[in-house]
Amino acid sequence: MISALLFLAATTSNSINVGKFDPSAFPNAVKVSRRMPQEELTARADRIMQSGRCSFPGQTVDQYSIDVPYAVLLQPSGEVSKVVVKEVGCPELELLTGEVANELAKARDFRPTKASVEQWYVSEVYYAHGGRDLAQKQADDDKIICEQPKHATGSNLAMQRDCRTKAQWRAYEVDRQRYRQDLLRDGSNSKVDSGG
Repeated sequence: MISALLFLAATTSNSINVGKFDPSAFPNAVKVSRRMPQEELTARADRIMQSGRCSFPGQTVDQYSIDVPYAVLLQPSGEVSKVVVKEVGCPELELLTGEVANELAKARDFRPTKASVEQWYVSEVYYAHGGRDLAQKQADDDKIICEQPKHATGSNLAMQRDCRTKAQWRAYEVDRQRYRQDLLRDGSNSKVDSGG
């Protein structure tokens, strides 16, 4: 879905305004939280980070967590009149965030209120890459963090990326530790088939 949204974003008619992002500049804003397909967004952010054109203090190509807030101004008719993206020092991520906001608006993800006045909607797109290691450092249990792409099981060509919330990474690690303990307790890792 997001692939289609991002493809269509190139033809968007709403301009993206990038600048300072002061929440008080959006009177009576409705805070919107949503889950997005992080795999596609992280893949795009990976390419941006790997290009070397953007850098963030304390972030690396292999491990980053970047939040980019945005606001959408919706008219009573449901038409978007403005998209504002916080300036984070990386025009490519700012543009990507604006494209996502525009396409969410086109898909009617922001619903007009019954009031006869325009309404601001505020949200964010976050880009997080670093898997289990980054998940341990995150405060938000619901933030989705992706690992480096790996070859899909049984394929030398197809790649897949594992994306989970911090809570899911924690549960995954607990399950892995239990599995290792069960193998050691079974002794199955020390059994050798003598073939005969």
